[in-house]
Amino acid sequence: MQNISLMNIGTEIRERKENFHKVVSLMLNTTYYDALEERNEHHQRKNGGMFSDFTDEDMMYYYVHQRKHIRKNRERKENTKIEYLRILLQFYQYAIESESFLRQDVDHYIEETIFKNLRPWHIRNYQMYLSTALLGKGGKPYSPATLDAKMTILKSFMKWLHETKYIQYPLHKEILSTSLSEQEIPNRDLYYHEVKQILDYYKDHPINHGLLTMLAMTGLRVQEIANASWGDVYLDSLSGHYRLRGVGKGGKKFDKLLHPSLYERILAFRARRHVSTALNTSDQGPLFPSKDGGYYHYKNLSNYIVRIIERTELPFVKERADRITPHYFRHFYAIYSRQQGADIFLIQKELGHSDRKTTERYLEKVLQREQEIGLMWKEQDF
Repeated sequence: MQNISLMNIGTEIRERKENFHKVVSLMLNTTYYDALEERNEHHQRKNGGMFSDFTDEDMMYYYVHQRKHIRKNRERKENTKIEYLRILLQFYQYAIESESFLRQDVDHYIEETIFKNLRPWHIRNYQMYLSTALLGKGGKPYSPATLDAKMTILKSFMKWLHETKYIQYPLHKEILSTSLSEQEIPNRDLYYHEVKQILDYYKDHPINHGLLTMLAMTGLRVQEIANASWGDVYLDSLSGHYRLRGVGKGGKKFDKLLHPSLYERILAFRARRHVSTALNTSDQGPLFPSKDGGYYHYKNLSNYIVRIIERTELPFVKERADRITPHYFRHFYAIYSRQQGADIFLIQKELGHSDRKTTERYLEKVLQREQEIGLMWKEQDF
């Protein structure tokens, strides 16, 4: 990392707790990776062991940025790295700040780093802490899905530490299962009558109407919408429809149909933002510009969508246990497409799912209804 030693990260966490995001930014800097790789190879040739002089900070950094594919576009994306770093640094911060976390007999505390001193009970204590921690002003605990995501990443990291012989104990085996029961899986289904109510509520608001319609009618991820450029919209000479080209999750290319009603709402959005509505393939400005004319950060856009949906105070919105996020519209896209007769394979392709099972999970209730035994009965017999 330029002019910054990873050894300082622990100090940063101790002294700048309020600037946790700054620590993440420091760890995101990829310029340190090559030097770390070279140092590792040097020590391996000299001492016959990898990571022999690495610190905990070095190991977190190396794990998140490690290269596994010859093509860079197949490596972890920055947003994935941010999520990994936040979860690993949260664990590291807890270990540093908790006096009782590493409290043990002095004779046993013989290693020079926190991770090397970890024992099974430390992992279990941390899991207990996460499961009971209250967040934010409302004092709500982590959801089962969030806990599962955090522990899945921590388990993978601990397994890697053991495989590289950085730590002695296979601590990943000590992590208690956090898999979700059927009842704990969030209900992200969204149906046509619900989406229509939201769209109708904002029909006179070009900004919200355009964004919500884009989510509903394309099935794109909020990040893909935030990153979309106006120059990637084109008129397809084959069909006569407007379309949007782009690159989505995992480097997968997409080419989305923009229905006439959607296209009109995109134009209305852009007109309200006082930017060009004339097609121009060389215009690399955002498809949906923010107030300052720049690209939305996808998390800011996601939070904005959540807020405007809650602001409707529609009965079905208020009755839901979880907040409706942009991701729910991908479920809607799958469900509505199926109800219109689309094959699962086509829906999977449109959503960019690598695994058919993911698409089937989106459609679980719809598929159950399609196979309901009662539909085989002859109602007139009763």
